[in-house]
Amino acid sequence: MKYTNDDLGFFVDKIKLKPEDMPKYRTQINNLKEKLENRIKNDDSHGLKVTKYILAGSWKKHTILKPTGDYPIDIDLVLFVGGDDNIQNDLNKLFEYIITYLEEIYPQKDIRKVVDAKGNTKSITIIFSGSGLEVDIVPVVPISSPAEYVWQPSRRGGSKYITSISKQLDFSVNNRKNNPSYTSIVRALKWWRNEKELKPTDDEPGLSSYVVELIVAYLDINHGVESNIEEAIIRFFQFLSGRSFPVISFKNAINTVPAYYTSSIYVGDDTNNENNVSKRMTDAKWKEIVDEASDAFDSLNIAQSKRNEGDTLTEWKHVFGSSFNIK
Repeated sequence: MKYTNDDLGFFVDKIKLKPEDMPKYRTQINNLKEKLENRIKNDDSHGLKVTKYILAGSWKKHTILKPTGDYPIDIDLVLFVGGDDNIQNDLNKLFEYIITYLEEIYPQKDIRKVVDAKGNTKSITIIFSGSGLEVDIVPVVPISSPAEYVWQPSRRGGSKYITSISKQLDFSVNNRKNNPSYTSIVRALKWWRNEKELKPTDDEPGLSSYVVELIVAYLDINHGVESNIEEAIIRFFQFLSGRSFPVISFKNAINTVPAYYTSSIYVGDDTNNENNVSKRMTDAKWKEIVDEASDAFDSLNIAQSKRNEGDTLTEWKHVFGSSFNIK
């Protein structure tokens, strides 16, 4: 049996963050925004300063999932930093400035700093204990050219790259405009990724939400928009489990894919093809992802061939977990 968009829409509605649950997070986000706006407005200091901020990530892209025990609500907060043309040569100084800045705004909050073996900061997170909301802080520094681009430290520490936050968000908006099922497809695939424990961590590579979004977009752009949720999901699994995974790049992004790279796959940033957003991917982790995708592809094809609802549901539960249902 095949599932309709209405069938799968029931499951997607169940795994996404419910509208009635958003106010408690939105109140904390709005409070943080207010504190930032007041600080930015009244900051007359010389040297480094935060000049503006943008909310990004799955919250802004409308692909956020409901929180679970292993996966809390997390939001990306991008802080634009100016006032020191040489700060790109001292990433530790940039991170220490951001940590101090946040501690002054939120002295009572738990601000978590993850460091590598050499003591270099890898990521900064504000944790709201009441709701479980985690705000991942992303410092960026604007550059003069190209317009709207910034350099951003790698979340894994020690390096930086050029990208455009505003253009990434515009790209997401266009994906949603071109395919009304885009967010449902991405949400379902992110749920599968979490169910199979393929999400990246600080210590291990994996299939990031951004990579999932980019692959779904790449397939729509290069193989035609697929608004049928079931067919789009199956196409995604077939693509991942194919014999050879292609280099992914985007025609409207700046620069070109480098001739040499060391990761198992290459998925270019939709704003700058020089950025491999899957650069941490190892052969072992990619094989695990391909194996899971191949299994999912086979299972969902079997599901389509079944004649009764129970057998079809069993195959889908095998892919998406015991919480999967269509009614």
